[in-house]
Amino acid sequence: MDLSLPLILGFVLVLTRTASLLGVAPILGSRSVPMRIRAALIGVVAVVTYLAANAPRVPVPADFFSLAALVASEVALGLTAGLSSRVLIDAAQSGGQAAANAMGFGFGSMINPHSNSESSTMGELFMALALGAALVFHLPEECIGWLVRSVRDVPPGGTVDVTSLASALTQQLIFGITLSVRVAFPLFAAAILGYAALGALGRTAPQLSLQSLGFAVSIGCGVMAVFFVAPDAARLCADAATRIFTRS
Repeated sequence: MDLSLPLILGFVLVLTRTASLLGVAPILGSRSVPMRIRAALIGVVAVVTYLAANAPRVPVPADFFSLAALVASEVALGLTAGLSSRVLIDAAQSGGQAAANAMGFGFGSMINPHSNSESSTMGELFMALALGAALVFHLPEECIGWLVRSVRDVPPGGTVDVTSLASALTQQLIFGITLSVRVAFPLFAAAILGYAALGALGRTAPQLSLQSLGFAVSIGCGVMAVFFVAPDAARLCADAATRIFTRS
């Protein structure tokens, strides 16, 4: 029984890292996936990862606090990777949400099943495109591949620099904000140009009473911009989210 304890602890730590990663990773951690399916997926991936890493053994700590530190390290490692990727996917939705407010679509909101939060039609459109692009870039496969490599490179019970993980996650949060601005900026510019053109026409021909067309013009310009911008924005966010797992 004593010989099996290091094997059991090693698997429990791999399971903890797997659950932390897949619980927040894009697509795999979506709330639209039933809980039972997610739990089964986490169990299967943990077993495969544990066996692929040659069933690492972890010496049983002498006290509870040392054991808690090992578990916390695994949670931090999995959450950092998963959240770093998820933030970049969510940047597409944030950019679409901001653009929707500028275009006049922000008044009609709906509930996003992936995050259980309120979102606009434009935000949902950009989110759906980003998730579709993530599937094209094989993000779920890359996520599981990263997990296997991480267990080999940083075995359970190994030293984890929490400060570096926090710094890396902060950098990704900042990059996610920058990415959402890049997504929303062309749509903002299109709406502003539409308003500017309408204002110029109103000044040159005030008898036309073009003020009532402002809402329609902003929507029209925004929709035209979405047609050209949305595919590239989705690819940009999905590619950045996938690179989290390929470069780590």
